[in-house]
Amino acid sequence: AAIGAIRDPVTLFQQQRSMLNTPAIKALEGNHETKELYDLLEIFQEGKLQQYRAFKKDEVLSKYSLNEEECTRNMRILSLCSLATEFEEVPYNLVATTLDVSENEVESWVIAAVSSGLLSAKMDQIEQRIMVERSVVRKFDMIQWKALQSQLQIWKHNVNGILEALKQSDLAVAGPV
Repeated sequence: AAIGAIRDPVTLFQQQRSMLNTPAIKALEGNHETKELYDLLEIFQEGKLQQYRAFKKDEVLSKYSLNEEECTRNMRILSLCSLATEFEEVPYNLVATTLDVSENEVESWVIAAVSSGLLSAKMDQIEQRIMVERSVVRKFDMIQWKALQSQLQIWKHNVNGILEALKQSDLAVAGPV
């Protein structure tokens, strides 16, 4: 299961979201022989391209018959999705840096991520930015819960302000009671 999730993380994204917490996968982490496979899977589940590149992967990829080019391609798509959860608008140069590609290649990577179904976005070629509509969340822990709580508080405050303004405008139109 771990090898399959590394080989095709894009297609299997929905099925493998909580894979790191399953007992069988947790057992990989505790075993000296399979610890590096667990570490690689963790990068594919939650990390970005830079973490993948820093990982001593040559032996692991060879041992489990994983294709380096395909793994790098998948990590670029997943890294783009992670980046898209951090910003509503992402400049091309930030995408290029994150994916370690030239700015000329950014659009093809956005198209690949959108085609995979993991990202919904529009590209502004004139302004050289990506407007994110939706992106899968690869990791959701306490930090993300707190950010969501903060965002909901802002929305609640804004809605209350709108309701109060509507009440005031109704009073103004109706006149004093």
